[in-house]
Amino acid sequence: MTDTSTREPRRSASDGRFAGRLTRRSDDDSSLSVTPFHVTGIGFLAAGFVLALYQGLQAFDLVPQVGWVTWTHIHFVTIGAFTQLLFGTLPQLTARKLDRPAPSSRASGAAFVGLNGGLLLAWYGRAFGEPLWFDIGLATIWLLALWLFAVVLGMALRSDGGRARDPTVGFYLLSPLVYLIGLGLAFGLYSHGWDVPGGWYGLREAHVHANAWGFLGLAAIGTLYDQFPRLVDADLYSDRLRRYSFPLFALGIFPLVIGPVLGMGKTVTGTGLALYASGYVLYVYTLVRTYRAGTSNGTALSVLVAQGWILGPAAFAPFILFGVPLGIPEPWIETGALHFFFLGWALPIALAGALLVVSHRERSRTDDASADGGTGDRSGGLVPATGVPSIVGPWTVLAWNVAVLAVGIGFFYQDQAWSALLHGPGYAVLLAIWGYSVCRIVDRWWTTRADASPSHG
Repeated sequence: MTDTSTREPRRSASDGRFAGRLTRRSDDDSSLSVTPFHVTGIGFLAAGFVLALYQGLQAFDLVPQVGWVTWTHIHFVTIGAFTQLLFGTLPQLTARKLDRPAPSSRASGAAFVGLNGGLLLAWYGRAFGEPLWFDIGLATIWLLALWLFAVVLGMALRSDGGRARDPTVGFYLLSPLVYLIGLGLAFGLYSHGWDVPGGWYGLREAHVHANAWGFLGLAAIGTLYDQFPRLVDADLYSDRLRRYSFPLFALGIFPLVIGPVLGMGKTVTGTGLALYASGYVLYVYTLVRTYRAGTSNGTALSVLVAQGWILGPAAFAPFILFGVPLGIPEPWIETGALHFFFLGWALPIALAGALLVVSHRERSRTDDASADGGTGDRSGGLVPATGVPSIVGPWTVLAWNVAVLAVGIGFFYQDQAWSALLHGPGYAVLLAIWGYSVCRIVDRWWTTRADASPSHG
């Protein structure tokens, strides 16, 4: 199951050219700090695993039925894990990109307390039928998303030398902006009944599009454009395609959010889907060509293969938008599509991000020890220039994605007896790999902490 080896750096034409690349990376990077957001994000990955396990047992009537488990499971992976990792990393990555100071530890600490307090209140209100507490918690998260947007925007406005025109900065600005819209729509889903042309289901679809394809998707795409080449020790295949893809994403995400609210799927939503998908094709093509030019490892492979699942829901969208019958109830299609997005795409990226954060802590200690003439990677970036950590191998990546497909098909054909033969084993494989990965990440974290303690120094 595992691939614990680390790769040696790939040398291109000569040792001198390779050394030049390392020097350039070191000059472009400034140190990233491990924050409470990152630690909590790893904790939510573990909590999400426990909830997923309970949900699986619940499906076979082995444990009591709990109505809020499904909602909690999804939001612990998104707001819990992914949002925590983004709040901890996005300001630092933007600061590095724009050569600006990152937010102070006091500001980050206040944001951390507010985000998790808001999540707790929203969860309590949703799980126990208390709309007021849900509103307070959701409003707190909304204000902190506004803070994140303002932080990135402030850095962009204060930057010089044209740095703010980098497409990655555009992704970092667009991501929290769309998140504000998605969080705002959530008020109409539970605590308030909004009368919109698209109805309640249109609001929910818009909410999912904004938070998943908008906030999570755009932030991850911008980050991977910068960080994925480092995973395979190669340069990005085409910066021109990266520049071309950004306006397609930017023009596509807003119709994807507005269309369902207006009940205009065939026109507005369909246009947004076409634009977003076009940008995504350019993005995936760029990553595939970059991967082929570099040196493979398990972490890079898991992230690359996961990219195929973000458009999993899009494959069914034309049939639903234009009323072409598939013989599958729309709620089942929606459940399977969300499964493809969250377990196929979001979770592998969140696990890889958590692994890199833990490895960053270990690498920083090694770099400090080698500061006086050593040869350690002094870049301090999220991804090391050498020795990318990997806890999964190609067969594990294959098993994970086959299981994602099997479970998705099981969702689509819930009325067939054979669907349990796909859903049950597939879900068991996902839980096994998910749990194993979280245990390895936590073990690496605690080992690093123990090695860094004064008794070991």
